[in-house]
Amino acid sequence: MAYRLKLSPMGLGWDMSQFWTHGLLSVTVLSLPAIVPLLAQGIMVGFYQVKETRKPSYFVKLAYGYLPLVLAGNLAHYWRLGLGEGGRILPVMFATFGLSGEGLPVLVAHPAVIAFLQGTTLISGVLLSLFLTQKIGRQPFSLLLPHHVSTIVLGISLWWIIVGF
Repeated sequence: MAYRLKLSPMGLGWDMSQFWTHGLLSVTVLSLPAIVPLLAQGIMVGFYQVKETRKPSYFVKLAYGYLPLVLAGNLAHYWRLGLGEGGRILPVMFATFGLSGEGLPVLVAHPAVIAFLQGTTLISGVLLSLFLTQKIGRQPFSLLLPHHVSTIVLGISLWWIIVGF
């Protein structure tokens, strides 16, 4: 049974026959960034139970170590908008009010510069997250290794999504 939702004012149609498939796939993909650090914490706790080493830090405490990566990911995402589209603000503003925007400066960065800044921001975010997690955890590097690998995996995925290489 196929459901079709017809939006009459714009003439758009949504095919709702595959709603549950798309909904489940969307929830799964959107939960992956949260599952990766939780999996790292589970590995850390499992290692503690097997080896009986130092007791691992709580996840809520170590989660603060991911904040530089989150900030860097957001900043890297907005580099393209700020340096690519932001330089056109004066002509667009004049066109909004019905004025001619000819002769106004348009400052747009080269795409290679934007990609370089995005990559540098993401690498800095990963390094700062590794450093901060180590400082917050106050444990040997080998015990915090699952969280460090998690940070690197999330950094690589952000690189693929934002920079695109």
